[in-house]
Amino acid sequence: RFSLVLMSVGILILIFAIINYINLTVAQAGQRAKEMATRRLLGSSRVELFLRLMLEATFLTVVSFAIGLMFAKAALPYANDLLQVRLTFDVLATPLWIGAILLFIVLTGALSGVLPALMISSAKPIDVVRGTFRRQTKMVFSKVFITFQNVITIAMIAASLTMYLQIDHLIHAPLGYNTTNIIESYNIFRSKSEMERAEDMLRQLPMVKAVGHSNGTPSSGTNNMSGTYEDKSLSFQQIQVDSAAFRIFGFEIKSDNRVANADGGWYLNELAFKQMELSEDAPSFRWGEDATPVLGVIRDFQLRDITQENSPVMFRFRNMESGWWPWSYVIEVQGDPVEAYESVRKVFEEVSGVPFEGQFIDQGIRTHFESQIRLAKIVVIFACIAILISLLGLLAMSTYFILQRSQEVAIRKVFGSDNRGILVRLVGTFLTYVGIAFMIATPLSWYFMKQWLADYSYRIALSPLIFIVAGLFCLLISFLAVFFQSWKAANANPVESVKNN
Repeated sequence: RFSLVLMSVGILILIFAIINYINLTVAQAGQRAKEMATRRLLGSSRVELFLRLMLEATFLTVVSFAIGLMFAKAALPYANDLLQVRLTFDVLATPLWIGAILLFIVLTGALSGVLPALMISSAKPIDVVRGTFRRQTKMVFSKVFITFQNVITIAMIAASLTMYLQIDHLIHAPLGYNTTNIIESYNIFRSKSEMERAEDMLRQLPMVKAVGHSNGTPSSGTNNMSGTYEDKSLSFQQIQVDSAAFRIFGFEIKSDNRVANADGGWYLNELAFKQMELSEDAPSFRWGEDATPVLGVIRDFQLRDITQENSPVMFRFRNMESGWWPWSYVIEVQGDPVEAYESVRKVFEEVSGVPFEGQFIDQGIRTHFESQIRLAKIVVIFACIAILISLLGLLAMSTYFILQRSQEVAIRKVFGSDNRGILVRLVGTFLTYVGIAFMIATPLSWYFMKQWLADYSYRIALSPLIFIVAGLFCLLISFLAVFFQSWKAANANPVESVKNN
């Protein structure tokens, strides 16, 4: 799936590059037409000139492929990490793939060069001499191309913002218990004496605030108990903790029945009462053949990550004096998390002689969304590339259109227009394309991101601000791309502009 996303966006970026090559070549059409006209006068045919221009485009494609291949090799370790696979170029070293690559290069060169080659090679020497050829190349499709680029750029910026906000929303969703600065680890000790020694060493560390025990945690997994309650099939999750772990997680007791003999009794979360259709003040419930005492009500908290469906929970307090053997440790730390983790790891490994495999709970929650994070990284990377190529496209368009309108600007200045008014007019022309692109990109982006968000039960609201920010950002980079060229044209000597045209 990630490979398909990469390939799809890569092809889109290649289309951007082809469009920009066309625009840049067309922007230089006047100068190249003089060269081609001279060649025509010296005996070259139109077909020869056409093939020459096509070969230029193909040669540039070969050079670009070589540079791109070097970049791809340099980026290979990052791509392996991003896609969680081992990529290698060895698979391309076959006759079939080499032939496909050569065909792809030729096709890309042809698509890039055919339109400029047709236009420039068709120039008549007499039109070039008169200076009328440049005025004939007001290409409407270039405006369409630059609008298309802006549409894609705005859409990708909006998609990047939406994905980032949604993933951040999932990672930092309120789960109903504490997740920060808590290290969770399996109980790797072989005896009670090892546990006591390790706990004494942990409590002497200044960065350790509390040490608790548990059988199951809401973040990493619990003990499942499925059964039938009054003809209803229920799947309870069981959690057992000592008082220290209960305080570390910050669970909240909604009501406590203060049962004198708590042996065999359980606290239940609010969801458990709802699914059993049992009153929260009920003293017991029948699970199997025997009546089980209800010790109280625990407020609901989220099991696993926020995207998972919640479950009814049976909750019990335990202590080491009763002979209980906990599965896990939960350790609350303070200060520098890296230093705290290393200190805890050294204690566990020194006492047990077994490699420590604990992790911070909030990091564990983050790993649940690793695929979404990787997808967002891909979109952000290509959004940045799209922005860069869009800047190049705007630069090409500003060069082209200002060359086309230099005589018009000169005449306006002769008739009294000031530099500021001309600058505003020129810049406004390009920003108009951004406005049109924004009107097209916003409904399209809204639809596709709405579909993407529909996969999440816990999701952000698709705010109009996301699309406004994307549009304003594209407007800003467009302004920066065309301002210098427009300023240069507005401040040019009108005599020189008329003479050159």
